[in-house]
Amino acid sequence: MATYETQLASAHELGNSDRYRSISRAYRVELITALDDATQTEGFAFLGEFLDAYHPETADDFPHVTSILQNVSSRYLIRTRVSDGIEAVPVPILEFYSSILDRVGGDGYDFINEGLHPYGWGIGHPDHSVADDILDHVLTDIFVTNPMLEHTFYADQHLAIDLLERIVHNDSIQETISRPHREVSDTRYLLDAPAGAVSDFDPTIPRYWEWQEELDYEFILDDDVEQRIRQLVAEHGIDDDLPSDWVVSDLTL
Repeated sequence: MATYETQLASAHELGNSDRYRSISRAYRVELITALDDATQTEGFAFLGEFLDAYHPETADDFPHVTSILQNVSSRYLIRTRVSDGIEAVPVPILEFYSSILDRVGGDGYDFINEGLHPYGWGIGHPDHSVADDILDHVLTDIFVTNPMLEHTFYADQHLAIDLLERIVHNDSIQETISRPHREVSDTRYLLDAPAGAVSDFDPTIPRYWEWQEELDYEFILDDDVEQRIRQLVAEHGIDDDLPSDWVVSDLTL
């Protein structure tokens, strides 16, 4: 891990983007697999040492191994929540995500931004409010908020719909998003999150891991949550643009 970080940092400082990509492509998946395997064997304490060593607060910019650590942390977070419940998730993992969320912004962070999506799996933790972090981030980057919100539905759809309602009823959040051929409101855009959860497309983040297959996970939308989604659609006049017999997956953008 240290060699990977050093080599990428050197290539970055020299402006050698070809070498940077070459190193990343050659070792990225191998590093993720090795660290994930070791973490499953040794436990969180092993992963925690790397989170401390390469924490976002240790440098002015993100360490180059950040997306590696996001990937493995996401796997640990999802596995732990599904098998043992949210209370068993170590707070330092959620603090790691939160620190990234506080610092990320601007161009050049595509992989780090996508690595934040599984942060939604931490919703409902008694000692760390993921919901508040996501709510605060809406005005900063709604495009990252949307997939994080989708992952909250996988984790706990009732807490997720609570959060979605908090966002759309917050008067300070009023944004119009440009889409091909039209503009949509922030509410319409964020309704893509539960639509994504019920769609036929499996999440691709964290990368290189078929978590639904490994964990034998299937998302089924509860009737009461669907009714609350339908109420939001009606309140905001979104059903005017939907078929008369629309289903939640029709909200996919």
